Amino acid sequence: MTSNSTAEETTQISRIIGIGMIGNLVLTFLKLIVGYIIGSIGLIADGFHSLSDLGTDFAVLIGTSLAARPADKNHPFGHGKFETFTVVIVAVALIGVGGGIIWKAISTFKQDIVIINGVWIMIIAGTSLITKEWLYRITLKTAERCHSSALKANAWHHRTDALSSIVVLAGGGAAVMGWWYGDIIAGLLVGLMVIAVGGKLGFEALIELSEGSVGQEIAANIEEIVSGFKEVRGSHRLRIRRIGRELMMDIHIILDPDITIKEGHEIVEKIEKAVQHGIGWPISLTIHVDPDEKK
Repeated sequence: MTSNSTAEETTQISRIIGIGMIGNLVLTFLKLIVGYIIGSIGLIADGFHSLSDLGTDFAVLIGTSLAARPADKNHPFGHGKFETFTVVIVAVALIGVGGGIIWKAISTFKQDIVIINGVWIMIIAGTSLITKEWLYRITLKTAERCHSSALKANAWHHRTDALSSIVVLAGGGAAVMGWWYGDIIAGLLVGLMVIAVGGKLGFEALIELSEGSVGQEIAANIEEIVSGFKEVRGSHRLRIRRIGRELMMDIHIILDPDITIKEGHEIVEKIEKAVQHGIGWPISLTIHVDPDEKK
């Protein structure tokens, strides 16, 4: 991945985060203000969820900017892990917010709560649902195009807010029909959903930090590309790891022992280009050549 493409991707990521921050700021004010006015626990919980989105927007913006810095003496493989650390921050934030929402909902059961107007809950929650689902889709699309795990985590943070808005919407509907505790139940479900997504993102980030496998699909695709070269008599010891938006790969290939060093080098270059083109992912390859001892 060239420095120009990295800079372009970072610009795209920053732009999409900026759009999300504006949306989260507006929704946070709407949910919290209306929630406190009418006394809706579900809407207040959803408001703090949007506020956590705003906080993680800042974290992702900083993390992706740091990750885009070029390799240096202290980080010869680049700064891509900053993106993964950012995912951990997002995950922890989600779990914390979810726990706080559940605590607030449980404590409210002991109080005599009367919601003034459930219709307002439905209006605000419906607006949030449409906005956050739209933000999820455009953010995820950019994340997949730029191979950004941090931005993908941020997209799912948008999605959890959209899903929680559905629950709050249902709670508002229950309130309109006179079942006031439906709003509190909505708050509990929102908290559980937020914790679940936070746990999933955190687990995936820890797998990446522990140099876990990037998945069999990518490995199988690479092996298929390499074996497609008639000069390659076999391959083994394929290893792939992810550093931010880039994959690091090394593999041993078996070639005719009688070819020249120049011929071997040309074969390796062709394989590198084919892999780069075939997997659609920025990748740094190290290909080791082994002579065919069975000849």
